[in-house]
Amino acid sequence: NFDMAFDTMNQAAEMGGLLKSGGKIVSISGTPTTEAVVSAGLSPSLFVRAFLFLVRNRAAEKAAKQAGGSWDYIFVSPIGADLAEIASFLQKGELEAVIDTEAPSLDEYKVAVDKLWSGRSKGKCVIKVV
Repeated sequence: NFDMAFDTMNQAAEMGGLLKSGGKIVSISGTPTTEAVVSAGLSPSLFVRAFLFLVRNRAAEKAAKQAGGSWDYIFVSPIGADLAEIASFLQKGELEAVIDTEAPSLDEYKVAVDKLWSGRSKGKCVIKVV
């Protein structure tokens, strides 16, 4: 089990089983929460707040809560300093990307895509482009 699951494909509701107690699911896809919009420095109108309340990803919140964790939506900005910090974590081995399938070239992309859409991948499915 993991301390954190990073949802990039709006599948946070299926990630509860991955979490340790106290873990967190973080989403960057799907509909944002009112809290995420406000933390991004925006002031949503009452209408937008009502809409975001109605479409909130309650299934993701429930899945995380059942695992003893939490769920949040965040906005991501490609800030150079942040990306450099992530790169340093990777270089030090403090952060590891889990790769399930790697297609060796664009010509063989179907290997990675089939695994991704099978719903059985245990990590990222990548296509090597050189």
